[in-house]
Amino acid sequence: MRICHIGLNYKTAPVELRERLAVPEADIKAILRCKIANPAIREAALLSTCNRVEMTLVTHDPDAAIAVAHEWFAKKAGMPLSDVIEHLYAHTTDAAIRHLFSVASGLDSLVLGEPQILGQVKASYELALEAKTAGHILHRLYQSTFAAAKRARSETSIGRQAVNISSCAVELAKRIFGDLSGKTVLLVGAGEMAELAATHLKANGCTEILVANRTLERARKLALEFEGHALTMDELPQYMDRADIVISGTGASTYVLLPEDVKPAMKKRGGQPMFLVDIAVPRDIDPRIADIAGAYVYDIDDLQQVVQGNQKNREKEAEQAKVLLEEEAVAFSAWLKSLESVPLIRGIQQQVEKARLEEIEKSKRYLKGLSPEQEEAVERLSKALMKRFVHPTMQTLKTLPDDIEGDLLMGAASRLFAAEPVHDIKKKDKPRESDEHASG
Repeated sequence: MRICHIGLNYKTAPVELRERLAVPEADIKAILRCKIANPAIREAALLSTCNRVEMTLVTHDPDAAIAVAHEWFAKKAGMPLSDVIEHLYAHTTDAAIRHLFSVASGLDSLVLGEPQILGQVKASYELALEAKTAGHILHRLYQSTFAAAKRARSETSIGRQAVNISSCAVELAKRIFGDLSGKTVLLVGAGEMAELAATHLKANGCTEILVANRTLERARKLALEFEGHALTMDELPQYMDRADIVISGTGASTYVLLPEDVKPAMKKRGGQPMFLVDIAVPRDIDPRIADIAGAYVYDIDDLQQVVQGNQKNREKEAEQAKVLLEEEAVAFSAWLKSLESVPLIRGIQQQVEKARLEEIEKSKRYLKGLSPEQEEAVERLSKALMKRFVHPTMQTLKTLPDDIEGDLLMGAASRLFAAEPVHDIKKKDKPRESDEHASG
């Protein structure tokens, strides 16, 4: 079996394409079940965040699995494959393992070392478990991923020095306004990103925080925490003109703020600027709002400029973390390679044992009158000879290279011993119940 990792991220695709491919959590399980219905794919998981959409697949045919993934990305985007494929990457086995470890550790994030991604990777694994598309290999892969990410964060300072998208949005606001003291902030959405943004804004002197959310109770909870005011989405037009800073990060599939919502507010503000940051994918803020005088609109890709200025002091820690991740990746690759040859090793052992017993039976007519001790000695001798005979082959199969040479060696061993792989029917792909929710 091989592991494939296919997807795109903020480095390979603009936000306009990423928002086309963003997958609501409610749709993920159905997509995964559809993927494993294809005979080329045995296990599947899907990660969808504002900065990336990636599939992790277990397959016996990487080319076919990658083709299936490519077809899905093109169909989801509603674009020809030729227009989408230039933004996609496809990693197989060792490269796929390293990529997933890097993603979960925050080393591949827009904000280097950001902690939220580990929770998002764990959530994608949980969804695969619920969809019953994560079997023995993905279970082991994700447990190793969580362990690698935990080690990277505990043995380096990459996590402790990390910032997040919300703090970058606040820093960008400071570049526009300078001092944020006395500014009024409107948060659209009451999720984790909004809470982080409110924390940073309050710390930078913002005096009034308005929170609008589709669920008023969630808005009230967040507003209460920061001594702010909760709004329904319908109340937004009444309060829009009071906002100096708007930060929007909902899970909506269409624009939440339109030009007709902002134009009247800008007239009431009498020329005072309004700073709007869209940290959602798909985007919440219609980019046409930037054409309104005094309205300054930034999306998540614009935050890269802020991030690049903040991450230099974390690059040294990232290099140390990469060394640790490489150690963990090598260990997992060794396990996966050994798993690849186990059925064939089992088949050769059965074939050799069958031949040994047949030869013992043939020899009995020439070895009449043996004592029990002598019969035991013959048994030991036959086993020792067979073990010595097959030992070099077994050692080679346990350390196969993960390329065409490994496949050729397995084919040669199978043919020379006239053996077929024997799969242990007692072993199930489903993870042990006690392990299903283990964290990294």
